[in-house]
Amino acid sequence: MVYCVTGDGKGKTTSSLGTVVRAMGWGWRVAVIQFIKNDFATGEMRFFHQYFPEMIFEQHGAGFTNRPGEHELAARHGWGRACELMEHFDGELLVLDEINTAISLGFIPVTEAIAAFRRRRCGLNLYLTGRNADPAIMAFADLVSEIKNVKHPYSQGINAKKGLDF
Repeated sequence: MVYCVTGDGKGKTTSSLGTVVRAMGWGWRVAVIQFIKNDFATGEMRFFHQYFPEMIFEQHGAGFTNRPGEHELAARHGWGRACELMEHFDGELLVLDEINTAISLGFIPVTEAIAAFRRRRCGLNLYLTGRNADPAIMAFADLVSEIKNVKHPYSQGINAKKGLDF
């Protein structure tokens, strides 16, 4: 299966991580590749590294894209790792967090992404997150959910909160 969670609301990554916990509860082997995000400490990364050190949980990004950095280079590096896992990872679930964002920003061509998704190893489920999912990705996916922003503290000048937002 290919799941795609997109939209401008909070909860896309959180949704994918809930699915990770569910899958691991059934003994599935899971890998998470995060695009855009960099080595900024998050609760989820700390949790999985501490309690499941054998799990693949990697960040391949240069941080927020409105800040200077080698965003495309980082995304391409992460994409290379994702392609390697789609072919060789002997697990059941691969989460590509913020892949939709990386595609929408032009860091990864959508046709290249879909071709790689089609070639993935049989039995490997994909969970794709990020804003601005390309219509071709949504057409390709088996499930598409859109998370809509109704109200967010950031619009009132309140920064993200440790434990709730990261």
